[in-house]
Amino acid sequence: MKFTLALSNLIENAIKYTANGGEVKVTLQSDLQDLFISVQDTGIGIAKEEQSKIFERFYRTDKTRNRETGGTGLGLAITYKTVVMHNGAIQVESEEGIGSIFTVQIPLRHVWEGGR
Repeated sequence: MKFTLALSNLIENAIKYTANGGEVKVTLQSDLQDLFISVQDTGIGIAKEEQSKIFERFYRTDKTRNRETGGTGLGLAITYKTVVMHNGAIQVESEEGIGSIFTVQIPLRHVWEGGR
């Protein structure tokens, strides 16, 4: 259940920060040991200097600090903790004005166990 919430958060953020007519793509791949889930968007992107901070609690980039987008700054922190709790990893690649790619790596044994 928590893992589903983490993925929903990544997808909702991608949609929220991508303008009408933009694109959000979710990709699932696996090898013999891990599941890889990528959420890619053509949204506003995240500045390089901000990327190391986005998984901290209550952190919000300057571009997201407005009443239109709302939020508490907890979504990515919760996503990060959930992924780590499942012995996984999460990374971001992003460029301002181009978009972002969030990639989650989870050991397949956690997927087969129901993501407990």
